[in-house]
Amino acid sequence: MIKNNMAPQIKYNNDAGILSIRVSRKRSIDSDVNNNVVVDYDENGEIVNIDIMKIGLDEFRKIKGIKAMKGAVSF
Repeated sequence: MIKNNMAPQIKYNNDAGILSIRVSRKRSIDSDVNNNVVVDYDENGEIVNIDIMKIGLDEFRKIKGIKAMKGAVSF
């Protein structure tokens, strides 16, 4: 669930091909990953950020040499 306590901030990183939609000022403490979408949640289980990548995370890890991703985007 998204509780809109701020105007959404939408950013696109052209180099990485990642669209980020920030919907809350709260800190992310948990994330769900489903192929190329990462949804971040606060301590109450409310959505704070959504990242949409144009490639799947497995391909992203191979390209960037990332062994494991603990979270999505830090703000």
